[in-house]
Amino acid sequence: MKKFRKFAAVAIIAILALAVCGAVFAEPAPGGDPMMTVGGAPVDNTPKGYIWAALGCCVAMILPGIGSALGVGMAGRAAAGVAAEDPEKSGACLMFELLPATQGLYGFVIAMFIAVFSGILSGSVMNLATDLGRSFFYASLPIGVVGLVSAYFQSRVCCAGIGIVAKQGNGGMGITFAIMVELYAILALIISILMVVGVPVNA
Repeated sequence: MKKFRKFAAVAIIAILALAVCGAVFAEPAPGGDPMMTVGGAPVDNTPKGYIWAALGCCVAMILPGIGSALGVGMAGRAAAGVAAEDPEKSGACLMFELLPATQGLYGFVIAMFIAVFSGILSGSVMNLATDLGRSFFYASLPIGVVGLVSAYFQSRVCCAGIGIVAKQGNGGMGITFAIMVELYAILALIISILMVVGVPVNA
């Protein structure tokens, strides 16, 4: 638990560092012309929203992906111990191992939403306004942070559920307990989708 707290703190600090870097590099130079000169040297003054959109894709994919990787690994170790003792219980254990993987899938969905709506896939993202790009970055935070945390705690519930399988031969209520943690990742996914869809790119 202490290790995860340290890891979560590092992840949040990394997000803040990304936001600061994005704020530094994504802000256009002052002035209204797309290309201006400072000291005789040309300075690009076009919007830098694509930097924020790219950061949003990274946050949406990396944080839940890390959480799911940790969660699947923890549940996998517990499942392997039970399967080694009784191979017939491996099928019931597999369900508990798969549950923490869903947060990574949710993050992938949001990353693809951002890539599509921001224009990264079409190549038009270079003209994305800075404010709009920042909106895509903010939209990645709900699933990024909640996905990371919920995947870890869901894996702990799944490990307990695997213990139920070891003693009773089936998951029973253990699956219900694990799905209760999943609920908050689903809510974060919905909020992130609504935030991405609500960005007025074509306005």
